[in-house]
Amino acid sequence: MSATDPDPGDAGRMSYSMAPLMNSRSSDYFQIHPTTGLITTTQMLDREHMDLHHFRVTATDHGSPRLSGTTMVTITVSDRNDHSPIFEQSEYRETIRENVEEGYPILQLRAKDSDSPSNANIRYRFVGDTAVMARVAFEIDPRSGLITTRGSVDRESNEHYTLHVEAIFITVLDENDNVPQFSEKRYVVAVKEDVRPHSEILRVSATDRDKDSNAAVHYNIISGNSRGQFSIDSVTGEIQVVAPLDYESEREYTLRVRAQDNGRPPLSNNTGIVSVQVTDVNDNPPIFVSTPFQASVLESAPVGSSILHIQAIDTDSGDNARLEYRLTGTGSDTPFIINSATGWVTVSSILDRESVEHYFFGVEARDYGMPPLSATASVTITVMDVNDNRPEFLQKEYYGRLNEDAAVGTSVVTVTAGSSRTGLCAREKEEDGWRLTEPCALHASFHCFLFPALIFLVKIF
Repeated sequence: MSATDPDPGDAGRMSYSMAPLMNSRSSDYFQIHPTTGLITTTQMLDREHMDLHHFRVTATDHGSPRLSGTTMVTITVSDRNDHSPIFEQSEYRETIRENVEEGYPILQLRAKDSDSPSNANIRYRFVGDTAVMARVAFEIDPRSGLITTRGSVDRESNEHYTLHVEAIFITVLDENDNVPQFSEKRYVVAVKEDVRPHSEILRVSATDRDKDSNAAVHYNIISGNSRGQFSIDSVTGEIQVVAPLDYESEREYTLRVRAQDNGRPPLSNNTGIVSVQVTDVNDNPPIFVSTPFQASVLESAPVGSSILHIQAIDTDSGDNARLEYRLTGTGSDTPFIINSATGWVTVSSILDRESVEHYFFGVEARDYGMPPLSATASVTITVMDVNDNRPEFLQKEYYGRLNEDAAVGTSVVTVTAGSSRTGLCAREKEEDGWRLTEPCALHASFHCFLFPALIFLVKIF
């Protein structure tokens, strides 16, 4: 018996035991080696005494806690021709009338053999001292043992006949006339894609009703294994994975197995189908569709506005490919959040370009596999300006002095206004992108006694 356990160390080391199921006497005839799982006999077997033995075999690992698996084993004791036929009576006597017709039934002989039917194929015949005259008068059916008349019976010629009958065993030699038959029409097994090479995944079995070499079956894979992923033991039918599997490349293999006997000529059965279904393990991390992610948003965008779609893919399947997203490197004042399921980044609070113009943070995509795998990418969001700030003078009041005889066009004072806006919204002159400068000049002569002081109101727009 053989069992496998993929755990390492003591957790994968196994001990075997077995217990009889139908008859406790079976344990008197067989035992199992606790380490190798080899079942052996402990005394001579007698099919006529007990021909079937049923056991439950248990394989237990040495981990903590100890785990076990069970299977059922049936041992059939094959017959050996070790019993001779025995007549029901040692002597038979019968009386008949003379001149009975030919074929008249006289006596039915019966012999028994304790061996199995194949070894109890009994035939009857006259032997030894049976007189020639008796052989002329009587005959025996070789199969049934029925003695009948075959000629005339005349008492005056012979009043008593002594017949010696032998029950003989006839051995029928085997001809290779049976094709091996698989135990199942289709074998199905699920295998994880990270299974270790040279691990047993399945064992096929075929039986042949013939005998000896005509019943010895060997196996080989005849199709479905073009890339050499699998091998089969020609004697045991054990199928192993011999090359790495990849669920993302091939999810199912259909192998056709031939069972062929050793007869001359050999007979074979090519109908054995093995379906190897590869199951996914979480061996592929998420991959972002594009990176880095960049987006721009107006500072007037309302809360809840979607501004960027983060997308990643995972070539695994099921939960191993289901993703969740989260932002990294953000603080409590970061005005953005991400939908963990869809990957949409939205505005979560009011934006102000004059406070922060650029935001730099990260995003993580994580799958739901065990263990989970993840990937990260960088995100840059630029807040764009809107015209939401009035220009302001740098001073509330400007003072200047001027001689009364100053010429027309003389510069009196320079007023300056600025805006926190940038870009086109704040540009008043090509050479100055963020402030407006306009000199106030004298356009007419004036007399200091008439206008000792002048007050101007300057408006910027």
